[in-house]
Amino acid sequence: MLSRIKIVLLAILAITITSCEEDFLDTTPTDAIAAADAFANEENMQLVLNGLHRGLYSQSQTIFPGGNTARAGNHYWVPLGDNLTGGLIHSASANNLGWRTEMQWLSHTDPFSLTNEILWYHRYNIIAGSNGLINNGTNGSLTETPTLNTILGQAYTYRAYAYLSLVQHYARGYLIGNPSADPGVPILFSSEAPFTSAPRSTVQEVYDLIEADLDEAIRLFQIGSPRPSGGADTKSQLNINVAYGLKARMALSTGDWQTAADNAVLARDGFPLMNEADWLSGFNTNNLSEVIWGSNVIDAETTFFRS
Repeated sequence: MLSRIKIVLLAILAITITSCEEDFLDTTPTDAIAAADAFANEENMQLVLNGLHRGLYSQSQTIFPGGNTARAGNHYWVPLGDNLTGGLIHSASANNLGWRTEMQWLSHTDPFSLTNEILWYHRYNIIAGSNGLINNGTNGSLTETPTLNTILGQAYTYRAYAYLSLVQHYARGYLIGNPSADPGVPILFSSEAPFTSAPRSTVQEVYDLIEADLDEAIRLFQIGSPRPSGGADTKSQLNINVAYGLKARMALSTGDWQTAADNAVLARDGFPLMNEADWLSGFNTNNLSEVIWGSNVIDAETTFFRS
C-alpha cells in the first residue's frame, strides 16, 4: 500500500513539474503589449493612434502617476486657455476647476506647479506615441499603403501639435523674443524608455521641426486614404484639413500672415460656416459643420463624470 501511495505521489509530482515548464506558462502580460507587436501592422498602429485620440480627453492620472482628476486633458486646457487670454470671465471662487487661481498668473513661476507638470507630461506623452508610429512606420519594415500614409500623416500632425503647444507655453513668444537664441523645449525623437534628449532647443529649431512635420503630414495625407465621412465620430481622426489648420496657427505665431491666411483657407475647405441655429445649439457635437477636428468622447471609456 505504501509503495502504491509513493508511486501516485511521484506521478503527481512529475505532472506538476511538467506543467510548470516555461513553454507551458503564458508569460505575456494581460495589461501591456510589446512595442514590436504594437507597431507590427497597420491595424495595431491604428489602435496606438486611437490611444492618442482618447488621451486628449482622459483625466491626467490615466497617463501620469501623479495626475489630478481636475485636469481632464483638453477638457481642462482649452477652456483654461480661453480664461487666460480674457476670452471668458470667471470671477467665482468655486466650481471653477482652479481656473481663477491660474488667472492670477502665479503657476507659470512655480517650478512645483501641478498644472505646469501635467501639461508638459501630457504633450510629451503625445510626442512619444507619435514617435513610435513614425519610427516604426518609416523604418522599411512595413509596405507603404494609403492606409499607412494616413496613419503616419496623423502621427506627424500630432507631433507638430504637441510641440506647438509646448513652445507656446514654455518659451518666450516668437514675435517678442529672439527665436534663434531663446531656449525653447527639448526635441525628443525616442519612442521607448529611457527617454533622453538634448538640452532645450532654440525656439526657432522647435518651430522648424513643427513646420517640417506639418509639411510631411500634408504630403502623406495627399497620397493616403481619406478620412471616413458620415458621422461625428470620424472627426477624432486627423486629416489634411487639421494639418493645414495647425500650419495656419503656427504661421500666426511667427508673424507669417500670408502663410497663415493661405492655410486657413485650405483648412476650412469643405467645412461650411454654421447657421444661427447651430451657433445657439450649445457646441456639444462634432456634427457641427465648422468642426474640423474634435474628440469623440466615449462615455464608457471615461473615468470622470463631466460631460
